Amino acid sequence: MKTHYIIWVVIALVGLVACHHEAQWLKEAETLFEQGLEQRAAKQSEAAAESFSQALLAIDHCDQDQPEVQRLKAQIDDNLGFCYWKHELFDEALEMHQEAIGLSRALNDSTLLMTALRNCGRANASLGDIDASKTYYDEALTIAKALNDKTMESDILLESSRDVLMVSKDYKGAIERINQGLADNTSPDICHLTLGLAHYYLAQDSLAIVHLTEATKSGTAGTRMSAYQALSFIYQLHGDFEKALEHNEMFTENMMQADHEHRSEQVQRIKAEYDLQMQKNNLEAEQKLKSLYLYLILGGLALALVIVLLLLRQKTLNAKLKAEEMKNQLELELKKNKVYVTALALTEQITASTLDFDLKENEWDDFVTLIDKVYGDFTKRLTEKYPTLTKSDLQICCLTKQGFSNQVISILMNLQTNSYARRKSRIKQEKMNGLEDERSFEEIINEL
Repeated sequence: MKTHYIIWVVIALVGLVACHHEAQWLKEAETLFEQGLEQRAAKQSEAAAESFSQALLAIDHCDQDQPEVQRLKAQIDDNLGFCYWKHELFDEALEMHQEAIGLSRALNDSTLLMTALRNCGRANASLGDIDASKTYYDEALTIAKALNDKTMESDILLESSRDVLMVSKDYKGAIERINQGLADNTSPDICHLTLGLAHYYLAQDSLAIVHLTEATKSGTAGTRMSAYQALSFIYQLHGDFEKALEHNEMFTENMMQADHEHRSEQVQRIKAEYDLQMQKNNLEAEQKLKSLYLYLILGGLALALVIVLLLLRQKTLNAKLKAEEMKNQLELELKKNKVYVTALALTEQITASTLDFDLKENEWDDFVTLIDKVYGDFTKRLTEKYPTLTKSDLQICCLTKQGFSNQVISILMNLQTNSYARRKSRIKQEKMNGLEDERSFEEIINEL
């Protein structure tokens, strides 16, 4: 009898320890989630993504059947999905938002569901699935109207107009939707830009000028650049070349500013993608250790975590050493190549001086040879997989592999930015099995 009593006491103590430990994990997840929200509000998306990922690690230790755990997990998933989307990890973003939708439906939480549906619409639009995007946006809009959430309603009207109707060339529908939500929208400059472009496509130039002029007051260089470019086209069509030239100069000025902002964002994006992948790897490793944790409670889990962290640290160190070695080799070789030096000068500053270049065929050949040397016969592997690529196509692929922006590549290839975008799209669709491969052109190049 005494033995049974002792066993029950031990079981009770273990249960109390487990419950206490779970409460600590839940509290830590809540703290990390709030920290992530603050970082996201401060536009520190990389730091926010790390906090949300750590919050997921913590909440996985909790009872997944508890409503408060499900609700917090849905919020974390949706916010982490936004961070993924912000850094162009669209597939990962969609997966996170869909998980949030499933949890929100199970909880019957309309507010959480509305936000997750809207984010799913945005992610699908970025992936080019316009039909799916429309479905998600429409359901989110229905919920926003039922909840009488005017701010969310106007945001969804704007985003669905931009992501679905404008892409589908339903300009009248886009104008109608944006005008419905313009009064309450927190992004009037984007509204005016989208309205201006829609009226421009409908040849309603006087209305287009009104909205595009409002868009030039935006605090974002990219928005101002697009507005000035459209205004320049309109005035040129109307024969007012003085205004056309004036707006074209403003377009150029804002384009350079936007390019500078974009290059800063690119550096942050590359760093963030690495950090986010490391967090994802941690999450997967933690899931595998979950079963072991249930049996060994604290001791076994601590030991396993130490081993995993040591392995990750060693792997990261080896990767850094290898990357540093490649970087040193690349820097020595690239300093001798005119194509790279020209591209680098254009990346740093676009001026009359940097635009004055003449690249010979042998200099292009040397550049391609260098890329092959650094990336292990890159063009040979590329042509083996996609044999219809031309010499000019391979030059574009090499510049993309080296990480130069679309603007720099278009200048080097003597193409307009829009023409280069179409050229790149044709290469992917017609020569890289684009109909079967859902990856972007850059992903295909960088993953080879």
